[in-house]
Amino acid sequence: MSKLTDELQYILNWLKSTNHDFFDCYNPGLTRQQIDEITKDLPFRLSEEVYELYQWRNGTADLGYNNGYLPLYFLFPEQLRADVICSFCSLQDSVYIYKTIREATSDEYWNQKWFPIAEYESRKMLYVVGDLDPSPVYLWDVGCLEDSVIIYKNLISMISVIAECCEFGLYQLIPDEDGEEDDMIIRIDEEKLELEKEIYRKYNS
Repeated sequence: MSKLTDELQYILNWLKSTNHDFFDCYNPGLTRQQIDEITKDLPFRLSEEVYELYQWRNGTADLGYNNGYLPLYFLFPEQLRADVICSFCSLQDSVYIYKTIREATSDEYWNQKWFPIAEYESRKMLYVVGDLDPSPVYLWDVGCLEDSVIIYKNLISMISVIAECCEFGLYQLIPDEDGEEDDMIIRIDEEKLELEKEIYRKYNS
């Protein structure tokens, strides 16, 4: 396996060890031929990192409301550089979101080569840039259309930061104040933010 796949698998294993009731809630990965077919109408080619991401898993499964909140949203968790939890989109959903935004948003606010890989309630999105290999990972905020913020050097740097934060115990399992009685969520330990910054700089300098 490559470093990206190794780190993704490490995060998945960490989730399983953290929550004993955890199940693999991600859709099975795609073949290269399936990815080619799903993305054939895009006006650019996705990077090898994005291909590898979707060969590993194809986004989160639709498990219904309040079912599996903890694992569903952890792959792109609440980080210092992206202050919301973004859900890992299936490739089919990513293509649909891309086409919907392209049709509804002017070129002034949405570049034709921006491709979403994760989103938060259709209000914030993590995206990569088509034809760049590797591509930086950006955060796009619908409420601040003119600004896109580069948050990670590339996809492997982002996943490596998350994996190392898992390894060094920066995340904690806490009750979800906005959820049901027994709902739990993972958040970064606020007392360890300085260490998180060091890990971020290690992979994004």
